[in-house]
Amino acid sequence: MTLKDDFFSIAEEIRGEDKAATYKLSLNSLHPIYKAHFPGNPITPGVCIIQICKELFEHFTGERFALRKLINVKFLSVINPDENAEIYVDLIKYERVGEERQGYKLTALVHSDETQFAKLVLELAFAGGRAVYADEMQRMQMCVVIPTYNNRDFIGETIESVLHYAQPVIVVNDGSTDGTETVLEQYRDRIEIINYQPNKGKARALCKGFDRAVELGCRYAITLDSDGQHSATDIAQFIDLARERPDCLIVGARNLREDNMPAGNTFANRFSNFWFAVQTGIRLPDTQSGFRLYPLARMKRLRAISSRYEGELEMLVRAAWRNIPILTVPVGVKYPTGRITHFRPTKDFLRISLLNTALCFAAIFYGYPAMLVRKLLRK
Repeated sequence: MTLKDDFFSIAEEIRGEDKAATYKLSLNSLHPIYKAHFPGNPITPGVCIIQICKELFEHFTGERFALRKLINVKFLSVINPDENAEIYVDLIKYERVGEERQGYKLTALVHSDETQFAKLVLELAFAGGRAVYADEMQRMQMCVVIPTYNNRDFIGETIESVLHYAQPVIVVNDGSTDGTETVLEQYRDRIEIINYQPNKGKARALCKGFDRAVELGCRYAITLDSDGQHSATDIAQFIDLARERPDCLIVGARNLREDNMPAGNTFANRFSNFWFAVQTGIRLPDTQSGFRLYPLARMKRLRAISSRYEGELEMLVRAAWRNIPILTVPVGVKYPTGRITHFRPTKDFLRISLLNTALCFAAIFYGYPAMLVRKLLRK
């Protein structure tokens, strides 16, 4: 989403020697973002401030960038567009990072005549016409797997967002009947598509995606849901951590205290976290997140036996029993209007409960002994 000329407009641009440039901006206090973000007392969201700085640097350089990393961000005061209709953004300095065409580190200051609102240090990667992390993912033999079922309204947006950052992408259409297949056909030349009927469940879709990823020579697969809740910008965190800690399973940990997190999701997650700790001796903050990185080469033929949502928990537990290190990274989450969830509270919660019962018995007779034996064999 572009904010320039909609959420804000450039009233004045001053390029100088002491700093790269200073921009005087006019904020659109009638923008829909403000209607949703504390109506009656509007506040400019932090993510919009970051996006404004990125777009101004794009305007300054004439290049297109993607946000790669937040190096240092300090929000000092709130920006109320009714009180601060005009603000200034100083692009203080920028310096090249990494190899040629990788990107820049940008330092920016957002302020008015009297108040400093934010200080930011961002790492921006060149976007161009190629996915931002395509070269790095190719080097690490990594891909993205997106399972989808009847998410016609969000799958296109999800694919566009992911393709901006990552390639290759495998989308598994798990028996959709709402026209999802037609949407996917628009991306036929840019992604791998797996179609089948009837619907077999999320875990089956993931496993089919993993099998195809292995056929393509991938050692890792990043998975994310197709309903718009995940931000593709967080893919960078998985890549960075996988580079530092190879062959680990990485789980994206959502903030379960977010105001928009459905209460049912929070309870189910805590329930799942508790039983995962019982079955493995490992505590994780978010065992139900679908945003993960699976080390396919380390997992070998480890695939879920169960077919639906509970399969993700099963693979997590069995990976722990194999002594595959499990790490977490914080990821953002949003629940867009019109989002469709296919989680069936009664049936799926019962399936998860039955799986946890089976895993608890398996942990006693197989899981814990297997972890101990593997640990002793490594010594």
